[in-house]
Amino acid sequence: MANLITSAYFIGEISLPGSALTGDLADITPYIVKYEREALIKLLGYTLYKELKAEIDAASYTEKWDRLVNGHEYEITYMGDTHLVKWNGLINSEFVSLLAYYIYYKYVSFHVTQTSGIGEFISQAENSMKVSPSQKMVNAWNRFVDLRGDPSDASILPTCYNFLNKFEDDEVNGYDKWLFTPIPHTNTFGI
Repeated sequence: MANLITSAYFIGEISLPGSALTGDLADITPYIVKYEREALIKLLGYTLYKELKAEIDAASYTEKWDRLVNGHEYEITYMGDTHLVKWNGLINSEFVSLLAYYIYYKYVSFHVTQTSGIGEFISQAENSMKVSPSQKMVNAWNRFVDLRGDPSDASILPTCYNFLNKFEDDEVNGYDKWLFTPIPHTNTFGI
C-alpha cells in the first residue's frame, strides 16, 4: 500500500531525529501509514478517501485527484474582483503538507514517554534537560488546521477546504460526496 507522505516531509519546524526517519530502526513509517489514512478520512469522508486511496495505490491519478494531490490553480471572485488562488496540494516540492503536520503531531504525542513493564517513564539523558514538546505539538496541530481550512475562512485563502468547496459541484472533476469534519485549533492548555 502506497502513501503520499515520505520521511522527506519531516524537516524544518516538524523535523524528527534522523534515527526516526532512516535505517533499520526508523519508526516513522507505521505512523505515516496509520495517520495519513486518518487525516484523509477526516478531510474527505470515507467514500472519497476510498476513491483517492485506489488511485494512490495505482500511482495514477485522474484529473480530479491529481488536482487535490499535486495542487491546482483556480480563479475565485472575492470582494468584487477575480483572483487566482493556488492550492498547493497534499504533496508538493516545498515539502509542506497538512498530512505531515498531522502525522508529526501524532508521532510526537506518542513519543513523549516510553512504555515499560511497570508503566510510563521519561528517559534521562546525561548533560541535558527534558523540556515539554507541547508548544511544538500545538504549532504543528494549528498549522495542520490552517492548511486544512474551515468554512469560516475567507475564500481567497489557499486551504484544502476552499479548494474542495470550489470544486464540490463540478460534474466531471468534483467532490460531490465530500464529507468535511471540522477540527478546532488548540493551545498548550488543550482548549
